[in-house]
Amino acid sequence: MRALLGIVLTVWLTLLVSPALAEKRVALVIGNSSYQKVARLSNPANDAAAVAAMLKSAGFDMVESKLNLTISELRKTLRDFGNRSRDADVAVVYYAGHGIELDGNNYLIPIDATLETDADVLGRNAAARPRAVRR
Repeated sequence: MRALLGIVLTVWLTLLVSPALAEKRVALVIGNSSYQKVARLSNPANDAAAVAAMLKSAGFDMVESKLNLTISELRKTLRDFGNRSRDADVAVVYYAGHGIELDGNNYLIPIDATLETDADVLGRNAAARPRAVRR
């Protein structure tokens, strides 16, 4: 929790110090808590709400918050945000929930995922983690 707080504080301070550097700043905040096949997570929804509030207070032009996404909702949300953020100077994606690393790639786990083996990650049960892009 301290590490998360440190990261959030660092991002927040960076954004406050340099608001004039970015003309258009957009963010997508996702919190997945209500998993169907595993125990519910208590923190992601709270963490997502806190990060969304912090980004809004930092002056982001658009902060989109989504909770408890299924695989189809997660993929559509990421695709739509990618399209909306093409002309942004800064685009941030924050994800709280289950994730998995497989063969050096990170995946976001939707609330309706059924993962019995590693191979299930590569099927229809996960969405690839957005990659950092410098503009």
